[in-house]
Amino acid sequence: MTRWQFTAEALGLTQRAAEMVNALRPSLCALRYYAAPRHGLTHVCVCVALFCAWSTPRNNATLDRVAISSNRLAPNLNDNELDAVLQRAATNALGTRDGTIVVLDPQTGRVRAAVNPRMAGEQAFPPGSAIKPFTLLTALHTGALRQDARLLCRKRYARADAHFTCSHPASLPPFTPAQALAYSCNYFFARVGERLKPDDFNATLAAYGFGARTGLADEFEQAGKLPRGRWRLSETLGEGEDLLVTPLQLLTAYAALFNDGHLYAPQQSATENFQVRARATLVLAPAERALLLTGMRGAVAYGTAARAHLDALAVPVFGKTGTATEVGGVHTHGWFVGLAAEQTTEVAPELPVTAPAQFKLAVLVFLKRATGAQSASLAQPVFAAYARAVVAPTPLPPQRADAQQAQLPLADETAQAASVRGEPIVRVHLVREDATRALALEDYVFGALAAEASTETEYEALKVQAVVSRTFALRNLRRHARDGYDFCNLTHCQRYLAVTDRNERTEFHALLRRAIQETAGEILRDGRGELANTYFSASCGGITANVESLWGVAAHERYERGVRDEFCVGQLYSSWTDVLPASQIARALHEDERGDVGARLDEIRVIKRDASGRAELVAVSGERRRVLRGWDFKTIVGRTLGWNLIKSSRFTVERTGANFIFRGSGFGHGLGLCQMGAHAQAARGIAYRQILAYYFPGTNLAHIASTAQWHDDVLLTNTHPAFVALTHSPLASAPSPTPTPTAPRTLSDEHFRVRYTTATARREVEETLRTLAAARHDMEQRLAAASLQLPALPVLEIVAHETTGAFVGATGQPAWAAAATRGHSIHLQPLATLQRRGVLTTTLRHEYAHAVIDALSHGRAPRWLAEGLAAYTAGEGALLARDAPAKQLATDELERKLAAPAAAPEMRALYAAAYRAVSALVQQEGEASVWRRVARG
Repeated sequence: MTRWQFTAEALGLTQRAAEMVNALRPSLCALRYYAAPRHGLTHVCVCVALFCAWSTPRNNATLDRVAISSNRLAPNLNDNELDAVLQRAATNALGTRDGTIVVLDPQTGRVRAAVNPRMAGEQAFPPGSAIKPFTLLTALHTGALRQDARLLCRKRYARADAHFTCSHPASLPPFTPAQALAYSCNYFFARVGERLKPDDFNATLAAYGFGARTGLADEFEQAGKLPRGRWRLSETLGEGEDLLVTPLQLLTAYAALFNDGHLYAPQQSATENFQVRARATLVLAPAERALLLTGMRGAVAYGTAARAHLDALAVPVFGKTGTATEVGGVHTHGWFVGLAAEQTTEVAPELPVTAPAQFKLAVLVFLKRATGAQSASLAQPVFAAYARAVVAPTPLPPQRADAQQAQLPLADETAQAASVRGEPIVRVHLVREDATRALALEDYVFGALAAEASTETEYEALKVQAVVSRTFALRNLRRHARDGYDFCNLTHCQRYLAVTDRNERTEFHALLRRAIQETAGEILRDGRGELANTYFSASCGGITANVESLWGVAAHERYERGVRDEFCVGQLYSSWTDVLPASQIARALHEDERGDVGARLDEIRVIKRDASGRAELVAVSGERRRVLRGWDFKTIVGRTLGWNLIKSSRFTVERTGANFIFRGSGFGHGLGLCQMGAHAQAARGIAYRQILAYYFPGTNLAHIASTAQWHDDVLLTNTHPAFVALTHSPLASAPSPTPTPTAPRTLSDEHFRVRYTTATARREVEETLRTLAAARHDMEQRLAAASLQLPALPVLEIVAHETTGAFVGATGQPAWAAAATRGHSIHLQPLATLQRRGVLTTTLRHEYAHAVIDALSHGRAPRWLAEGLAAYTAGEGALLARDAPAKQLATDELERKLAAPAAAPEMRALYAAAYRAVSALVQQEGEASVWRRVARG
């Protein structure tokens, strides 16, 4: 008999009531603390809660569902059920950590869940950056800051009584107030703090309830502390011992910001007995509210809380982190306050939040010896539980019978069921079909095995692949997040095959299903308890690769340093020979600046090998000499000549006449699992667990059983930089990208964001932004002359690739193409290359014109008109004149040839022809008329 059952029976209640108490136990624990923690009234609280639950007709049937089906949360739970769900999620999230989590209804002040509630009301701490919305409000109210202000962060702020450093990227453009809030820029807020008066700041804080008790039914509740006496700038950033707040004060203050200014007293009570207690009504201008919302959405989408992935939930979440140093100590504590809006609220992270949002849930997480980002991570499962409980799965759109084969569904029933259970949903993009499917994790693993293990005949080897592919999927979930899905179906991620009636191999696919079912939920954890980096390739050639010498990435675990594989020896691809003409290799090297040795190739020499025998460094000599990583050399040649040539970086090379002879072993990168070796082991009767231990020494086979564990593994993995995982098998035809060790950076303004690496000079990126801004201004004037408005485009993303090879691999374009526009992204060859060729400015203007033309015409403009008008707008007439064909092509013939140009000279001639056709049209009708023609589609 548990203590809770004894309590119920001591009160004379039935066993049924005892079961109800157990179901409500987390909420009752919180209620006991709130109601009378020091007056021996625990039994009375239990009795009241039981009476309320017992007297509510719906609870008798629904409480069993809450207690028994905790992982199957259905939408439209009643309030008491939802409270239990939230309490359970908060309790599991906090675990044994030293802190508190409080969940509030911001529209009423009703406490829906609380973990460690005494800390929430009875202790006060420096708020850190969580106070910055109120600093911002003070500055706006007093005129110390304009809403359209911008300030460039200098990274470090120092004066006599304040020293701050910013942790956000250094390459960002001047911040708006909303962006400064999203990135929690200390420099920005310190400069704002310089302009504030102490009385104004204190008045704002006092209005929102700081420095006073919240009205909690607890005589030990603290009032916190407002700055008095000597003014310290650090207080505007929430640091120091003169500004102290309780978690409940902070949560109710944030709720007042976004519930039309109602400052409520927090109360925990069943909905039937709850009565709102308003403490004050404040006035907040809609524009100020929108600014705060934009900043807090930015914090979740790209700022200080981005790693918690709150922006991926089914309900919009807005939030703010805070990290502060403890009073009299050296450790930090972390804050996060977040609010969930109605599902119908539409928000975009880069755009201002203009529509009013109705907030339904507020969550505060406070953690000792932690950071604000860590607190945000603990809030995620609470919001996720809320989303699963209140958001119904999106029904599938009706499909005509004749379209079912041609169009893949966005989600299937198993994916919807998995979503309700809280299991991972994998969004895989089918490149050829240009369609994205939402799948339950295990269904995605099935499709991955159908492609990656299509020639495997040994059952234990299939089980090995199932564990490896499942671990890979969880470790790399959200890999293509910027593209709107998780994985592609190419070797860049894992190959994936959508099994249909047409391609199903009944016996083989039944075996796959069985292998997946018998290993359901099984994954590999490394020595740190994290999901392992489960690379795999067709053949290692006798020893698996070391990730450090192969890609230049630190090897943290034993399996990442390679293992000898006697089972692979003698299998397919354990030895191979390729003979390649020097002229072809020179042509392939010419396509990538890293390997371009000129028109001729004289020598290829391996100058350094790693312990596995793979070429770590390769010197190539011709008109110039270049030194490449062995894997980079293999990738550059393979991208142009084919992946079946130079099958791995484990090779020797010698020159014979006009040819180079490569002799090697292995197929693919050779990291992690060797599929050929696993096949050989399985054929000898070795079990899959032993095979996994062989290729991944130091790892443990684990099983993820609960929703919380699914989330924790994905979240934990995504907070660490993952290695680039490639798969390469004999059937693969798509290029495998080369890992790039240089760090990505961004530089942006309100219309454009440039992504580049540390290998690109910042001045080149700044000049790119200036050129694009000038192009936008010019386009605005051209359209105004035609009585047209510039289309409302989202922030255009400009990707400046580090190498020509990277550009080719990312876009699929030939190496002679200068740029490629995909939707709202413009991919560029290296900026230095375009600048050296004298085409950077015209390329940028040309591609921006394309984006405008596509938006203006809704994608219906003929290709000849779009290309010709873009060239006309970019001022490329002089450049194209020398390539113009002698005879002008008819527009229908020009349209047909532009669809598939064969080579660079033909493309230039076609562009010149399109430019000439548009120039003639401008002379006949006027430019304004041509733009109106585009707008009509």
